Amino acid sequence: MVVRKIGAKRSRGAVAVETAFVMILFTSVIFGIFEFCRFFMDWNIMNNAAREGCRYAVVNNTSSTISTDVATTVNTFMGSEASSFSNLTVTVSGTHNGVSTAVNNLSAGDMVTVTVSGTYKFMNVIPIYKMPTTLTITTAVTMGCEGGT
Repeated sequence: MVVRKIGAKRSRGAVAVETAFVMILFTSVIFGIFEFCRFFMDWNIMNNAAREGCRYAVVNNTSSTISTDVATTVNTFMGSEASSFSNLTVTVSGTHNGVSTAVNNLSAGDMVTVTVSGTYKFMNVIPIYKMPTTLTITTAVTMGCEGGT
């Protein structure tokens, strides 16, 4: 009977070590899923912010402060998620008959493009796998101008 008790204690120690290895892998997968989903949520918010900025630009393209107004619209739409990005830039450009033109000089039917670019910062919470610390993301939305000169 004494031999069985010693073997049972050794078995419990092996189970604890195996559980520790499995838990490390399990938490790595859970944190990886969390970080992946957070990345795509922020990317989706950036896409939607660019779309909202472009909607603003196609309606108000005759404004003299269109670039700063669109940047304000994009930053407002991104809200607190803008802190996930560094070097966030918003550019507004226009196209008239295939030629790049100032947005203020566009006519109805011309194209307005809003481009939002930023460097995404990962949280790096995965215990085993080291993700890249940053990733540059750029999104652009093009819509037809509704107003004009």
